[in-house]
Amino acid sequence: MSNKVSEMINRLGNLFKQSSLLTRFSLLALIIVTIVGIVGVWGMQRLLEQNIILQEANNAADQVETVLDNNLSSSDLAAPPDPARLQEIDALIRNEIIHDHIVRIVIHNRSGQIIYSNDLEMVGQLVPIYEKLANALDGQVISDITAPTEEHFASPSQYDRLIEVLAPIRIQDSDEVQGAYEIYHDMEVLDTQIATMRRSVGLILGLGLAVLYLALFGIVRNASRKLIRTNEENRRLFEKESARRSELAALYEISRELSTAAPKSEEILDLIVRRATETIHSTYMSALLIENGNVVVRTTYPVRDDIQNLDLQCIPAANSPFLQQVLEHDEPVIVKSSEVNDLTESERKTLTLNLAKTICLVPIRIGEQASGVLLIGEMRSENREPFTPEKLSLAKGIADQTAAALQRVQLFSNLEQAYLETVLTLANAVEAKDTYTKNHADNVSRVAMLVGKELGLSDNELEDIRYGGVLHDVGKIGVPDTILNKPGKLNDGEWVQMRAHAAIGADILKPIPRLAGAADIVRHHHERYDGNGYPDGLAGEDIPIGARILTTVDSYSAMVDRRSYKAARPHEDAEVELRRCTGTQFDPRVVDAFLGLFERGALIPSEYEVRVVENAPPH
Repeated sequence: MSNKVSEMINRLGNLFKQSSLLTRFSLLALIIVTIVGIVGVWGMQRLLEQNIILQEANNAADQVETVLDNNLSSSDLAAPPDPARLQEIDALIRNEIIHDHIVRIVIHNRSGQIIYSNDLEMVGQLVPIYEKLANALDGQVISDITAPTEEHFASPSQYDRLIEVLAPIRIQDSDEVQGAYEIYHDMEVLDTQIATMRRSVGLILGLGLAVLYLALFGIVRNASRKLIRTNEENRRLFEKESARRSELAALYEISRELSTAAPKSEEILDLIVRRATETIHSTYMSALLIENGNVVVRTTYPVRDDIQNLDLQCIPAANSPFLQQVLEHDEPVIVKSSEVNDLTESERKTLTLNLAKTICLVPIRIGEQASGVLLIGEMRSENREPFTPEKLSLAKGIADQTAAALQRVQLFSNLEQAYLETVLTLANAVEAKDTYTKNHADNVSRVAMLVGKELGLSDNELEDIRYGGVLHDVGKIGVPDTILNKPGKLNDGEWVQMRAHAAIGADILKPIPRLAGAADIVRHHHERYDGNGYPDGLAGEDIPIGARILTTVDSYSAMVDRRSYKAARPHEDAEVELRRCTGTQFDPRVVDAFLGLFERGALIPSEYEVRVVENAPPH
């Protein structure tokens, strides 16, 4: 038997040697293609299977994070929640997450303690921080195939295989990892998909290899040279297309962030230079704007903390003729530090040429007007990080986005200013029809700001108080004149209409973002410290501090001012009344600060208004 096998092998060997070169190539190619096909099919199946499982794991993690990250708070992860909160979380998870595929969710805090499990009996248990959990707490998404155990499932036999996923918890887009999700995904549906994929891959690759073999057989004499040329062209086109896609993706991402940014030039410029520096992979970037004839370095973002000499500057535009020349063009300009010697020291400092080896200046144009430049600084050598055409194209796109964003900011500012002027006109209209409010709002605003300073409030809070004081009665535009100027006391129905002015005034101010704080003050300036005020019945520290100040000052003014139905009361009576109502109607701290201003001479009572004394003794 062995002799016959040996004889057959020898005969085949002789036939192979005697065959033509094409025949030998065909046989060898068939053997190689067959071996490669078997290995390739197996490897491709394995790779696709791993990708399917990884994608499903990531999808499960994304689904859980999407539902829970914005519905959990840091307090939920500090310790096991109370029963009511646990029921809320459990209902959310069972309604939004648990389905035929995701069969189990466990939430750990950073100590390993179980904050939630759909097996509620496990809540509160402290789990040792094993390796996969530790990796998740470090910010990684970990996935693995596992078999169900009695430790995690009451009836483990109902599942064949599971995908175990551990993902970090970042509450409300925070970068800080505050815990980890442990997710179990049933493999039953995926097993069917994987089996179908294996058959498809085997069939497709088998047919593809057969076609490849036939093609190779027909073009073996000239395929190599042609294939090299084709591969080189494909590589060049792929690199070009990849660069274009990356550029478009970067511009889209910046545009998406700009669409949600606050309409403030500082925040928008900070966002642009940060994202652009990271996207273009430069050392740093600055935004230089032309403002009132000056070149103003508005913001700078360095990628390294050790980069110095990037302080914000402001110099006359006339002192930078080189920059003015750049602004006259519409294309990026590359400047090498070693090749520019005719600049003044002031220009070199402004353009950071004493720091960078190469800079790129990209004009920012709003219409036909040059508004500034994006300065991209590169401290690395040109050979290592050159300003390629792709980088310049991306920088030009970012500059165009910057110009559009700044134009939107200006339009928004103009619209906001127009609305503010309209609101102030309404306030003047209220003063015109309400004899009591003439000069009252300005005086209350002025005194309330003085009390705010006495309490150490910030500039932004004082600005809210200023507008809140001036506009606190703007809602009276919606109150009939007969009620505003009624000589006697109001009846119950008239009081309902009068009290509505606080909410009406707040609604008038809400459309202006810069008046958001003032709108809260206007809405709540008739709340009481004990919670018996209107319109919302807030109490104590829940009432905005500006509203508490305005309540005190406005009430004092109501007592000492003369009205159509009553005479003015002396300051001493008003002081006694404020003291009497401290802790019920008024904030004690605010009353002390307000009356303290009189005691040290910063305020002087007069017949119809309180006079602010300039250069009063300091507190």
